[in-house]
Amino acid sequence: MKKRTRNLLKLIITCIITALLINGCAIEQKKTAPSSPLADITQKKKQFFDLIRPAALEENQRLDTAHARIARLNQARLQGRHISARDRKWLLSMAHDYNIGDADLARDETWQQLLMRVDIIPLELVLAQAANESAWGTSRFAREGHNYFGQWCYRKGCGLVPRQRKAGATHEVARYASARESVASYMHNLNTSPAYAQLRAIRAHARKHHRPVNALEMAEGLGHYSERGQAYVRSLQSLIRSNAAIMQQRG
Repeated sequence: MKKRTRNLLKLIITCIITALLINGCAIEQKKTAPSSPLADITQKKKQFFDLIRPAALEENQRLDTAHARIARLNQARLQGRHISARDRKWLLSMAHDYNIGDADLARDETWQQLLMRVDIIPLELVLAQAANESAWGTSRFAREGHNYFGQWCYRKGCGLVPRQRKAGATHEVARYASARESVASYMHNLNTSPAYAQLRAIRAHARKHHRPVNALEMAEGLGHYSERGQAYVRSLQSLIRSNAAIMQQRG
């Protein structure tokens, strides 16, 4: 009887140990199981957006504050109220920074140009162009020069010389100290270059009708950003639509 009891106890203990080992193996396998390719791609995209997003939000905050100040001062002007010497100096400085020639605060055109040029670029559009132009941060210019938007410069030594630059060409791909500097330069380019007048007009139209500034709409004004023209525009819009969810995720 005692022998039978001991055998039964041994059997029970063996079963328990076997169950624990099987369970442990299953847990370990779960821990070490590789993530799916789709999960890896999504994580890499998220990491890239996390790199660019803070700089875009900061620059947009600065632009939004400046735009609101210009609009407020313009309203005061239209109502016949006095604009201080300090505000006038600031307005003329902004006109200079945003390439508004012959700025004259007595002219409506100067104010209209200020309001059209000193304004935000939608976050989704910034992220989409950064991803497109830098191959999600893997391009040589992104890795070596923090240039996420393919922007050129024209002074010798100002950036990186493209390996496939055409004979006789002198441009370089600009080098920046940080992603923040790259984003600020890119936004300034969209807000000042004659090539993107349509983009600014689309944004101004939305402002006039009290609608949110829309990335998909403004992308229509980027046909001159690439030799691909409208095909480039469509690729940006597709990128925005397919990555909309993770573009807004933070951390």
